[in-house]
Amino acid sequence: MGRTLGPQGDRTAPRRSARLAVLLGVVGAAMVGAPVASAVDASMQDVTETIGARDYWRAGFTGAGVDVAVIDTGVTGVQGLDAPGKLLLGPDLSFDSQSPELAQRDAYGHGTHLAGIIAGRDVAGSPAQLAADATSFLGVAPDARIVSVRAGDFGGEVDVTQVIAAIDWVVEHRNDPGFNIRVINLAYANDSLQSHTVDPIAHAVEAAWKAGIVVVVSGGNSGGFVIQPSDSKGLMHPARDPFVIAVGASETHGTPTYSDDTVAGFSNLGDGQNNQKRNPDVVAAGGLRREPPRPRRFR
Repeated sequence: MGRTLGPQGDRTAPRRSARLAVLLGVVGAAMVGAPVASAVDASMQDVTETIGARDYWRAGFTGAGVDVAVIDTGVTGVQGLDAPGKLLLGPDLSFDSQSPELAQRDAYGHGTHLAGIIAGRDVAGSPAQLAADATSFLGVAPDARIVSVRAGDFGGEVDVTQVIAAIDWVVEHRNDPGFNIRVINLAYANDSLQSHTVDPIAHAVEAAWKAGIVVVVSGGNSGGFVIQPSDSKGLMHPARDPFVIAVGASETHGTPTYSDDTVAGFSNLGDGQNNQKRNPDVVAAGGLRREPPRPRRFR
């Protein structure tokens, strides 16, 4: 089933740093794939202030030592992702993998956009300097490292078997020398009707969770406005699985406060009134008008 696609530090990172790693994955999963008409009129500076990321930076937790596996259309080392050690290319499992012209190139731009939101950084600095920087582009965890595992091709197409293979690779190599993969960010959803107890991709994300990896998954971008509980489209797979963090998208309406936030129109809702009883675990700002850079085609 296919869809269209959103230097090592101390390995004994404290709990607070681990929480930041989860936070960065949550925001990345919420933002990707947002239609322009539903984009938030905000910059990454606004977002990092609103969600409290800069408070973590001020306390010294910037994602250093945490590797985030981005399973997507690949990641290109554009500005903000081009610092030495910032980006590591894992395997290319996409349909393009046998093409010298296309292999390991994010011609679609989706994965690069996501990686910039998670860990992009235009400038280096101390945690205090990063927290005070109001002009440079900074992702949610600017000192985290991105491990790109390419599954989507140049048109954003991917088969569920490729996603499963990508998750399996991350689990197998999470603690290889020089690696510390703590988070998988998976902006993937399919409309399988199977229960998570028998669904193959649910089995894969649960294996990652059991291996100590936090799996952050988009709830889906097919909309979820509900008149009656039975009308809800619910979360898509694998966000339905209770072992992952299922992320929905919110509209901030251009303010830094939560009181006026609403669920974005493109974001799938839960279906807590129905048999699945699975709702998003968290929502985060669901789009950016001022985005991190995307690669040019075949860059």
